[in-house]
Amino acid sequence: MPHAPMNPHLQSSADPSRSSEEIRQDFLQFFQAKGHEVVSSASLVPEGDGTLLFTNAGMNQFKDVFLGTGQRSYARAVDTQKCLRVSGKHNDLEEVGHDTYHHTFFEMLGNWSFGDYFKAEAIRWAWELLVERWGLAPDRLYATVHEGDDDFGLSADAEAYDLWLSETPLPEERVLYEPSKENFWMMGDTGPCGPCSELHVDLRPPEARQETPGRELVNVDHPQVMELWNLVFIQYNAQTDGSLEPLDDQHVDTGMGFERMVAVLQGKESTYDTDLFAPLLQAMADRSPREEIRGYDDLHIEDDDEHERVRTALRVVADHIRAIAFAISDGVMPSNEGRGYVIRRILRRAVRYGYQTLELEEPFLHRLVGPLIEKMGGPFDGLAEQQEFIEQAIRSEEESFLETLGTGIEFFERVVPHVAGFQDTDGEASDRLLGALREDAQAMDLLEKAYVDTDDENDILRSFARTARGGTLPGQIAFLLHDTYGFPIDLTRLMARERDLEVDMEGYETLMDRQQERARAASDFAVDQSDVQAWQSVSQGEASVFVGYDQASVDDAEVRAVRVVETDEGQQYEVELSHTPFYAEAGGQVGDTGTLRFGDESVQVLDTQREGERIAHTVDTLPEPLDGPVEAVVDAERRAHIRAHHTATHLMHAVLRETLGEHVQQKGSLVAPDRLRFDFSHFDAVDEDTLRHIERRVNTVIQQNIPKQEARDVPIDEALDRGATALFDEQYGDRVRVITFDPDFSMELCGGTHVDATGEIGLFRFVSEGSVASGVRRVEAVAGTAALEHVESELETLARARRQFRSLHTSLPEAIAEVQEERDRLAGEVDQLRRGQLSDQLDAFIAENAASVDGITVVTGRLDRASMDDLQELGQQFRDKLGEGAVGVLGSVGEDGEKAYVVATVADDLVDDGALRAGDLVGTLGDRLGGGGGGRPSLASAGGRDPEALDTVLDGVPALVRDRLE
Repeated sequence: MPHAPMNPHLQSSADPSRSSEEIRQDFLQFFQAKGHEVVSSASLVPEGDGTLLFTNAGMNQFKDVFLGTGQRSYARAVDTQKCLRVSGKHNDLEEVGHDTYHHTFFEMLGNWSFGDYFKAEAIRWAWELLVERWGLAPDRLYATVHEGDDDFGLSADAEAYDLWLSETPLPEERVLYEPSKENFWMMGDTGPCGPCSELHVDLRPPEARQETPGRELVNVDHPQVMELWNLVFIQYNAQTDGSLEPLDDQHVDTGMGFERMVAVLQGKESTYDTDLFAPLLQAMADRSPREEIRGYDDLHIEDDDEHERVRTALRVVADHIRAIAFAISDGVMPSNEGRGYVIRRILRRAVRYGYQTLELEEPFLHRLVGPLIEKMGGPFDGLAEQQEFIEQAIRSEEESFLETLGTGIEFFERVVPHVAGFQDTDGEASDRLLGALREDAQAMDLLEKAYVDTDDENDILRSFARTARGGTLPGQIAFLLHDTYGFPIDLTRLMARERDLEVDMEGYETLMDRQQERARAASDFAVDQSDVQAWQSVSQGEASVFVGYDQASVDDAEVRAVRVVETDEGQQYEVELSHTPFYAEAGGQVGDTGTLRFGDESVQVLDTQREGERIAHTVDTLPEPLDGPVEAVVDAERRAHIRAHHTATHLMHAVLRETLGEHVQQKGSLVAPDRLRFDFSHFDAVDEDTLRHIERRVNTVIQQNIPKQEARDVPIDEALDRGATALFDEQYGDRVRVITFDPDFSMELCGGTHVDATGEIGLFRFVSEGSVASGVRRVEAVAGTAALEHVESELETLARARRQFRSLHTSLPEAIAEVQEERDRLAGEVDQLRRGQLSDQLDAFIAENAASVDGITVVTGRLDRASMDDLQELGQQFRDKLGEGAVGVLGSVGEDGEKAYVVATVADDLVDDGALRAGDLVGTLGDRLGGGGGGRPSLASAGGRDPEALDTVLDGVPALVRDRLE
């Protein structure tokens, strides 16, 4: 592929041979040499931060430090952070691909100071790296500082201004004061904040720079005068009244767009021209069946619009595969809600560009994971470790969407010309357009599916025209594309925008709201109406301390606080103790139960939960007084069962990864006294033989009686270096607890309770395996006493089965096989009789239901309890009975009552004359039933989701035949 042209105005500093890997590593090493700890990128899923869907800035993982609720073992840090900006305030999705610098996924390089160095060092080192080390031309750089803000009571940041002049050779005309919108950073309406300084670079040619000084183009979104690095100086705490209070500690938080910096250092005009994207762009070009697409910069396309359309599609796909793959590697599976829906939207947007523009009609996105890992698998090893799983997850989504994409696009393409035609038309022209639309039978069929609130053709046309006259795609059509064909609304809006049309979002959202209301009404979910009152302090001291790893009881606890909880079942209480052996529910393990003894009075602990820093014991009654010592005793037998199931979960997790592959990640779990449930990432069902193998392997480890190794207060980096498994959606502190049963087998970060040696578990047995979501499987199992009871129950069932065959002289499997063979024989005879009865009805249909349409005999009939296979077989019989010059349509509702089926037959002479085709007929019939179908010209079938419409559809067959003949 030809190389993208270099920016000639940066050739003094640009080096196209300098790879992105070298630039990333150079940044990290530069700050490491200045005493910074190199910190790994946090997950794209923000840990413990419900305000964000995705990590969208480098500061996210240090937010607790700035808020004063957390701390680190280091005062200086440097990292490259994975970021995703596709929702909320930072939403670049609509622009991605249409320009050459926006991205959904990107890396943010940053250096950090937590109460250590401040403005002088940050400014000096920024200049040293950019100019002295990376060779950027000083006369092309501009620095901005905060101009002050009367509302905040702040004067200009003269300190930063003076430092830019004293610590760097920048002249005054290239140090600019800017308003708070550009140069004051806030985490939110309240909390840590401060002024910032930004470095901008002017990449324009000399003549343009002479004509318009770069200082006039800073912060005006000029594509060649752009921000490179933001240095944030966190020195205030914003109050609810809008005032600012100085922080005790001052911090530095910087962010540099990696992709943008690579483009500058490699002398490229666009981030897409860099080596970060080149392998992906070329891989896409190689896969496209269009011969004129040979590379991103090697397109043999003469039409300028089409040339740019292809480049846009290549950019979209190259950007989106990065976002999709990294999100899945961090545990975000495409789905219909939350983070998963965002990733599904991105994936479907990419598939649509590949399908329509690059003519890729088979799954292709998953094939880009390999080239992506070759480029980025080094610094982000989670990609390489999960390559097979990521590819499977993407392919599954592609296949699902491609099933409906083509049909949805055809629908869109059929209707959109009619919408476009209504723009800026007078009444007479609109009437002509409505007349043309009325004559477009296929378009009218589609509109009938979209406008479900009315079956009157005139009402549909009037409603359509009202919206379309503004050059707007009606909300009903956008909703149908979403609901039936899986088009995210932003994809529909993008497709409309490409035709210079808007989308009726108000109409679309009204229909979405109605659907959600129906879903809520149909749901059995009941909202918890609990009324939780405030905690009442009883004694002073530190928050709850858990001592249950070493003790099952204490006799000297103090009550710290209590509160009343009103529930539908009545009044309950929650008690906080100074220290407790009760485990609060966490990490899938249920909370402990047991007894609290206040002097001579005992109360039952029904549950244990964590409320922030408190450990809350739920009780039915609250004795008095509360100021004496409390004896807290855990239900030891129940905990023993829980411990057995928790350790069995660890062993099973290890064997699942050992057997199925390293892509297996925990997606959810329940550890209870009577069972365990475990959700994990895997696409295929785990067959019975594999389950039995895993079960045997777990029981082998149990029999080896491997002792538990427990390490507490371990630095998390050290634990991960040892090989401990961490769960993607769990929030861990800087120091963790590591539970090991053989370092080469099972080592996990875990806060739960466990057996002292695997032999205590006794027995492990699977109960079930199934799917809970796309790419997520669920197993349920029992351990210890519960496993023994399960096996005994299975043996009793087997014994009862044997007793049923006591008179037979064969083994139980052979006896059951004989019974099954006899059952199958009888079922076949019954089915033959049933089909014979159905066949007998065909003559009655011909005698009673025949109609003549322009000399053609049309016969319809409805058969009860006939499957699609039945209809197709009967359809051929029907066709033979009808003979020449006839059309037959049979319909049936499936046994489940949820689907309707039709089969149409057309005589050979009508097919030869070109008058009618069965495939055309069932296409319309299927649409009217809420589905679709097809087949041969002489015999075709269709199915739909609206069985109540079957009679009406069959009644309308003669009119449909008449329309086709005209």
